[in-house]
Amino acid sequence: MGHTLPTEPTPTDPVEPPPPPAAVSQVNPVQLPEWMRSSQTEHQPTGWDRVRFFSARHNGALLVGLGLVLALLMVVGGMALVGRITGGGGASASASPTPPLSRVGEPRDLFAGSPAASFTPAEEAVRMPAAKGTGPFSESQVRTSLEAVRKALVQSRIDTSMFMGDPEPFLRLLAPDAREQLRSDFSNNSFLRYATRMASPSEWEPGARADGRVSYRATKANGIRVLEVSTEFVWAYPFDVDLRAPAGASVVALRDRVMWQVPHPDDVPASARGLWITSAEAVTWNADCAALRDGWVHEQFWVAEVHRDQIPAGDPGTIFDVDAPAPTTTRC
Repeated sequence: MGHTLPTEPTPTDPVEPPPPPAAVSQVNPVQLPEWMRSSQTEHQPTGWDRVRFFSARHNGALLVGLGLVLALLMVVGGMALVGRITGGGGASASASPTPPLSRVGEPRDLFAGSPAASFTPAEEAVRMPAAKGTGPFSESQVRTSLEAVRKALVQSRIDTSMFMGDPEPFLRLLAPDAREQLRSDFSNNSFLRYATRMASPSEWEPGARADGRVSYRATKANGIRVLEVSTEFVWAYPFDVDLRAPAGASVVALRDRVMWQVPHPDDVPASARGLWITSAEAVTWNADCAALRDGWVHEQFWVAEVHRDQIPAGDPGTIFDVDAPAPTTTRC
């Protein structure tokens, strides 16, 4: 017996989707668990990477403004030096501190005009259906399992620790055996099916939004009674982009479908009790392919002279609509 939120239909096997737009990129649509993989060196963004990310999108006007600020600082510094000399080397009068330089995007709604404009703040969007006794699982066991899934979704997709490359808080939410088997995903960059890391901590913005649905049922896997929880969400991440960019250019969408299982505690040893991921797939839109290959999410750069009034990723198709089949392609 399955249960969903009253306003959300139970996920069913989707019909064959129409040909996808070229702007959508698919991220490792491989069934889990494929636990043991060869380890690769994990790429962490260096200080130079952050400088490159920052400078790649700044236009001429910003550089002129930066030059004016530097010139002003030189004038102020010269005046302070003159005052120090004329005062015989004594302490100069205190002055107001120079305000920090603003970033590319002044405060504004980065979702305005995009398909995610109507989405709710991501953590609020992660809502579980009402818990009811299902098969061999009591109402209390179902409630505990759903709460475990909710915490895992929040930790894997919108928590700062995961954004910055630390998977341990998320892994601690899983069954002991599951966390050991998934840990290798974070060294070979195959985790994007169920977790998000940000390529440029200096430029992604807080306030991700989301839309999705959750259902659950009691079933069996290899003779073991399990509570199976299916989640499908669209995660919309805002980035600070050129002020001239069109609506939507500042948003990266990641749509995932994850199957979570909680085995009945009477059927497995202690190390296997708790939350497992048994399958996961994800597609993205407006994400930079090179960053994705390194395991990081970053928006495609919008360049005024190249893209003008167009979003680099093009038409998002149905990726923002959880009621429509997710588009797929091998663009990245």
